[in-house]
Amino acid sequence: MDMHAAATLDRLSLGHRKGRVARLRLGLNGPDEVLGGGLEQAGLHEIRAPLARGIGAAVGLVAALLAQLCQGPRGRVLWITDPAALPDAGLLCPDGLAQYGLDPGALTLVHPVDLKSALWAADEGARCTDLAAVVLHVKGNPKLLDRVATRRLMIRARDSGVMVLILRQSGEEEANAALTRWRVEPLPSPPDAGFPKGIGLPCHRLVLERSRDGRSGAWSVTWNPKRKTFT
Repeated sequence: MDMHAAATLDRLSLGHRKGRVARLRLGLNGPDEVLGGGLEQAGLHEIRAPLARGIGAAVGLVAALLAQLCQGPRGRVLWITDPAALPDAGLLCPDGLAQYGLDPGALTLVHPVDLKSALWAADEGARCTDLAAVVLHVKGNPKLLDRVATRRLMIRARDSGVMVLILRQSGEEEANAALTRWRVEPLPSPPDAGFPKGIGLPCHRLVLERSRDGRSGAWSVTWNPKRKTFT
């Protein structure tokens, strides 16, 4: 990271702290309280699934967050997928997104030829003040997505007010510029009282692994597709 970019980030962070910070609530008392009211909207956050089989749970959390963002004046999301992630994750399912309250029509999907192109698209998207959010779905811990790249995304998010989410599939913990890092793991669903032989509601374990102020925590949550809320 060069000195100019570092100074720019410090200046934007200072101005952000002095002004009113827009936050996105998860709708859960524990995480929202720990975060001081929710996720900072004008910032970079990471959501990771340690194993490929858990990417569906991570996508569910991202979809629930985006559904709230898209209710605001900025109603569109740029979703960029690293081609290396597609063989395990597959394509997004419109019906699945709708279960989390996200209108599939609000998404603009980008399938670049390589990770370098994906990073370029994310950087450009993070500048666009007409977007509610940018999602960068990557596999593992690619060297191109280093501290320099994440700091640049953080600067773009601070400057434009766009929330940038790194969705990391099959990746390990690593230091970067994200304000928060979450680990999402699927949990067994509870039985459905109305349909015992069916599949219960989606359950996840959310772990706040890192935040700027050092706070962390872990919560088991259930998504209610009818109410469109976590419990």
